[in-house]
Amino acid sequence: MDIAITGLGLTTSLGAGKAANWSALQRGESGIAPLKTIDTGDYPVKDGGEDPEPPEGPPFPDGEPAPPELRHLLGACLEAQRQAEGRGAGALAAAYGPEGVGLAVGSSLAASTASRRFFESLAERGPERADYGALKGYHAGLQLDYLLEHLGYGGPAVLVSNACAASASAIARAADWIRAGRARAAVAAGFDAFSIFTFAGFGSLQAMARGHCRPFSAEREGMKIGGGYAALALEPLEKARGRGMEPIALLSGYGESSDAHHLTHPHPAGLGAALAMRRALDLAGLEPADIDAINAHGTATRSNDAAEAQAMRAVFGERLRSIPIFALKPAIGHTLGGAGAVEAAVSILALQDQRLPPTLHAGEPDPEIGALDLVPAGRPARLRHVMSNAFGFGGSNASLIFSAAPEEARRRAP
Repeated sequence: MDIAITGLGLTTSLGAGKAANWSALQRGESGIAPLKTIDTGDYPVKDGGEDPEPPEGPPFPDGEPAPPELRHLLGACLEAQRQAEGRGAGALAAAYGPEGVGLAVGSSLAASTASRRFFESLAERGPERADYGALKGYHAGLQLDYLLEHLGYGGPAVLVSNACAASASAIARAADWIRAGRARAAVAAGFDAFSIFTFAGFGSLQAMARGHCRPFSAEREGMKIGGGYAALALEPLEKARGRGMEPIALLSGYGESSDAHHLTHPHPAGLGAALAMRRALDLAGLEPADIDAINAHGTATRSNDAAEAQAMRAVFGERLRSIPIFALKPAIGHTLGGAGAVEAAVSILALQDQRLPPTLHAGEPDPEIGALDLVPAGRPARLRHVMSNAFGFGGSNASLIFSAAPEEARRRAP
């Protein structure tokens, strides 16, 4: 069964909406800026990709305002839903029935605002008077119910939380539902807010760069943290065409693995990552030679980049040096559990526009990694199939392959 992508929503530190993000990426802009929402004290890293102002959004049923990250996520889902409605094609819930549309969401924290609210009250008031009501923000069911209610879906729903592969895995879950008949269509989304907890956590691991984020570079010293939100509308290709929609791209393949090598470090040879990529290729019925570009996970940490390069070389061989490899984290930061969906969305925009976004701050390649085409400046490209990779702590690996829509569909795409 061919899985069509018919809608896309995207918000990052570059702004709200896919148009704003794609334009900024093509211009080589960065959302990494001096921090406004946290005081870093004497810690030397003082920048990151903070969330834009959240949109207005409906409150929870008890009248309490929805947290900013949930409003951002709903906004991305609604943007994808609006595009999937097309011009007169109708809403997904109307086309497939509310019970026919599922929702798969990936996130690492999911409740960062609730966390901050609780721990601030704990520090200020002590354990006896802390705001324990804030902890309801950890209830995944409440978050999913909020989204389902305001999107109008009643199908299967799940929150996937396998570290930084989470939302790529959520896309795979949504596609699995459609293939298995558990859902007739689905929205797959991912998010994580810019948070003091992730900033402090990765800081304690000495994984953040004082200077620029430089994936695969000899000068790389770590990542930047960013907030990100993205959503994709998925439906069977023939069903989408039957209701008057042409795809903006196809989800051709997806593969997952877990190498369980270490709590925070990948397997040094990238065994699990390579397995995920091979599984994606197998499901898509493609050969490594068919991949025209790779959207790398590219955290710019020493061990992760080295393992990812090893994995790509194991799959693509010597051809790897001629495959364009772009990385988005220098421009938007590492969006953690949101990275799989955010970077999938940009891969789809690249396919639509037949243009590669740049890898900002690309430096001299690490001799131990070898020569790579890191796309230091954006450029036109002939793109049929783009692989987008997301790898996380604990050895969680997910690889997605998106394919260009037919020529007539690309001409009609907004």
